[in-house]
Amino acid sequence: MIIELAMAGMMSCTIVHKEIVNEDLMCFYTCKDSSREFASTLKQYQCPKVLYVERPALPFKERDFKGNKWTKSAIDKIIGE
Repeated sequence: MIIELAMAGMMSCTIVHKEIVNEDLMCFYTCKDSSREFASTLKQYQCPKVLYVERPALPFKERDFKGNKWTKSAIDKIIGE
C-alpha cells in the first residue's frame, strides 16, 4: 500500500533501446507523456523494463509522441560515436 502511494506521484517510462559501451550499459526510455529519459549502469546489471521518474508530466499541448522518439543520431550523441 505504501509503495503504491509513493508511485502515484511518479511517471513511468518504458525501455525502448539498450546498448553496451565499454563497461557501461546505456538504457533509453520513453515516458507516458512522450518525453525521453536516459540511464546507465555497469554492463553486468540489467536495464529495468520500467523506470519511474519523479517530475511532473509535460502539459498535454507539449506532448509529441511522433517527434520525440529516440533516433539513432540522438543515441549516438549520448554514446559518443
